[in-house]
Amino acid sequence: MRKRGHSQSLSDAVMSRLLERMDNGIYPAGSQLPTEPALSAEFEVSRTVIREALSRLKAHQRIQTRHGIGSFVSLPPRSESGSGHGPSARLTLLDVLAMQEARTGLEVEAAAMAAQRRNDRELLAIEAAMREIRTAMKDPRMDITTADIEFHLAIAAATGNDYIREMQQRLSSLSIPCIRQHLDRSKSHSSQAFLAQAVDEHQSVLDAIRNRDDAAARKYMRQHMKNAEQRTLLLRTELEQQSS
Repeated sequence: MRKRGHSQSLSDAVMSRLLERMDNGIYPAGSQLPTEPALSAEFEVSRTVIREALSRLKAHQRIQTRHGIGSFVSLPPRSESGSGHGPSARLTLLDVLAMQEARTGLEVEAAAMAAQRRNDRELLAIEAAMREIRTAMKDPRMDITTADIEFHLAIAAATGNDYIREMQQRLSSLSIPCIRQHLDRSKSHSSQAFLAQAVDEHQSVLDAIRNRDDAAARKYMRQHMKNAEQRTLLLRTELEQQSS
């Protein structure tokens, strides 16, 4: 990308390229964008231009920024999600179960590695995501799905292994929004109970990582993933009964 012209036109070009990638699924909903330095190097523009482009994407509600973590592609509004738009809208709960099975080994070892390797900044990012989850539980205007994805991505980032982070990003950005969409279809009160239980499980994982207890982190993440699978099975049965 040429560096001539005003920064405004350059930021327009960067924003258009990023929007194209979002629309094409290269950066799916819930996924984390590359860092400002990485985008600056790729597009051969200054970080000021990148910040302008990201600021405009945020103003258009296409991304959300989380302090200490980064920028994430916004999830579609629930009304839009429910109408069948976006990759997760095409997935069934059987797809979610398959992804949860794939995620289990990855998540369990990532939690243990994060407990061993995390630095203070990475711990702050995990704690920030946990606070977002708790806040979203109390405020229906907030998006708990994005906070949930950020929690798992922050743990993956703390492993220091880019391959783990990339695999986690792909699986979480598909499975977690899909679960949320199906929970929204539930007419019972089980969805809130499911979420409350999951929040407590997240806290146990965080405490283990904070204490650098890799065995406990592995144990609590395995328990969380097992319980998540059971919750998905119960939700599937409930929705089948609801539609019959």
